Amino acid sequence: MYESWFTYPLTRPYPFRWFTPVVIAGGVVLAVLFSFANIASNGHFLKPIYVENPNVTLSSALKWYMKPPFNWDTTFKAQCQASIISVGDRFFTSSLGLQYEVQSIVRESDQLTLPSLAYLNNPLEDCFLQSSALELQKVDRAKQPSWWMSWVSSKASAVASCRITTDQGAVNLTVALQFTGGEVSAINNNYTTHASTWWGQSLIRNYFWGVVLLMSQIEIPEEVGDYISIGTINYIRNQSVSDIKSPSFFSDNHWFVSDTSLIMNTEDDIFIPVKDEGRHYTRLLQSLASLDMGNCQSPNLLLDQENLKYAIIDLNSTSRRPGGLLFDKAEDMANPIRAVEITLPDNPDEQVFLSEAYDKISPKMGALECSNATIVKQYLCSVPQQKATGTMLVSILLTNLVFLQAAWKLLNLISEGIMWQTGSRVDICQGCISRGYQDVHPEGLELRGMPIAGERSSTLTGDESTQNLLQDREGEITKPSSMVSVV
Repeated sequence: MYESWFTYPLTRPYPFRWFTPVVIAGGVVLAVLFSFANIASNGHFLKPIYVENPNVTLSSALKWYMKPPFNWDTTFKAQCQASIISVGDRFFTSSLGLQYEVQSIVRESDQLTLPSLAYLNNPLEDCFLQSSALELQKVDRAKQPSWWMSWVSSKASAVASCRITTDQGAVNLTVALQFTGGEVSAINNNYTTHASTWWGQSLIRNYFWGVVLLMSQIEIPEEVGDYISIGTINYIRNQSVSDIKSPSFFSDNHWFVSDTSLIMNTEDDIFIPVKDEGRHYTRLLQSLASLDMGNCQSPNLLLDQENLKYAIIDLNSTSRRPGGLLFDKAEDMANPIRAVEITLPDNPDEQVFLSEAYDKISPKMGALECSNATIVKQYLCSVPQQKATGTMLVSILLTNLVFLQAAWKLLNLISEGIMWQTGSRVDICQGCISRGYQDVHPEGLELRGMPIAGERSSTLTGDESTQNLLQDREGEITKPSSMVSVV
């Protein structure tokens, strides 16, 4: 007879009452558990997307099937790459106010200057205005006092500092505010949702033009010249003073050059009104920058009603008091509306004097608020996405079949081990057992109603069909080495 390389197993029923219900119930339970586990590993894939808030993406993407016991593979969880911030980069904060340019990045632990920083939506901390400079420039040769157009080319600059906690530890960020003096452009200055930003942006414009107007009214001594051609007033934050209304909150220094090239850097009284107006301008800039960068604990004029009244009109300034050059109509200056009037938030064509602004505008405004801020960046994230329904079902089905087959093999090994320990022979087929083999003792077998191998019973003489069943390939009569008794 031809003998193939391949074989097939002979089977017999398991002699256990519990085996069938265990297989059915256990198979159903395992199929459900395997399906849940396979949803995580085979039902989804990682899709790259760009997001602006990786914190929300990472927290919202953590689904039940990503957690143990269904999945221990952390690479399957949503992940986001850090964005690189380099010196010279410009950015906005999540408050959507001013624009900033990175000037320096210094690691706090060793004061090492870094060219760039790996940033992953870390909140800005302890932000404040370090300094501000009013750069005043005359554009004509009109003898002073003149009019505000003589100083229309004047501008301002400011530098702020922030702290960021990163994987490298605390990092100090120095940034320059990007604006042009009176025109502070905020991305979102909605008066109902960003009321503090609206007030800050509007009042900064008034007080910048107040500086320009007061500068045009200065009368310089005849021995100095006819007019001042250029000058700068610097304001430096004094960290030891916490009262933003204090004159020493910002220390100042200045210098001016006349048309005869004489430098005027003395503390002459003629510059005091200009410096006072510029100091209040810098207070407003500090307040706007602090809330825009999320420093809600910093001294601020734009976060409560009492300070807001002071921010609108600085009555400590002689120029803003009743009768001063910048109070209401200011008839002596040909009604300088740029410095004394503010536009209504809901009607750009209507303006009111600063002395009336709080009563007429505050009822229309939203709440004065501040919140933590981060740098606005886009981040590349990999988030789990569900496969197409058909593809997911096929993947889960195939994987379940593999796992169930492994569970079936394991159950077989356990059951066969039990049978060997109970003395049952698992290597005798069911057909042999039905034809008369039984256990007589652990070391021998006898054929029920038939002699052991080598003996011939009279009852079986001539029963060639039974003997043919026991012939091996050489034609010899053999007896199985053991017999299984059914439990």
